[in-house]
Amino acid sequence: MTQPSALRTLARALILGAGLATASLSMASTLSTTGGADASLKARDGAFNPKWITPVSQFRTNFDFKTMLQGATLWLDGPAQVTYTLVGFEAGFNNAFVAGGQWLTNRTGSESNLGDSLSFSQLASGALDFGFLSDSIGALWGNGSWQTGVMLSHDRSSALVLFNDRGADSDFDDMIVRVSVSPVPEPETAAMLVAGLAVVAAARRRRVGKAVMKVG
Repeated sequence: MTQPSALRTLARALILGAGLATASLSMASTLSTTGGADASLKARDGAFNPKWITPVSQFRTNFDFKTMLQGATLWLDGPAQVTYTLVGFEAGFNNAFVAGGQWLTNRTGSESNLGDSLSFSQLASGALDFGFLSDSIGALWGNGSWQTGVMLSHDRSSALVLFNDRGADSDFDDMIVRVSVSPVPEPETAAMLVAGLAVVAAARRRRVGKAVMKVG
């Protein structure tokens, strides 16, 4: 293959790869809920006042803090990279969030773990598999438990899952985990990008070879 042909092949590969990547982004999966009941956060006995990772005003632009869906099951509507991030808590207990056999805890000793996260690739739609432990012991309250509440963001690309632990209050701010979804690269996209890189490497080797021959 001549150098111009190689460059044309490279251009086609990269353009197609970029097109596939754009299509993948445009078809990004979203989150949804089933079941549950509307519940007012303002009516909680005890103030809903968690310590947040960032000012709460940054969350209010994407979430309606007036209500939640108590006992709702959070679903992923298609393949996605799912990230769970601890964004808030207000609890004396050492609570834990569990997903994929891994844990997020609200604190380590006296140190806050706000900002800690877990990420997984989920290649099929379905109910997300996660749960909470109150004081890191006892039964696991899973997705859809009445001890949890869900808020969906306006664009459904993320959700806040609110946990109410074994404490005496019922304010659902004992542990708050943000669930975010992003596209999983399509296999075709990865293949085209690899092909493009291979063409670049081949063209470079040919240029080096020709340069050596001229010097010789």
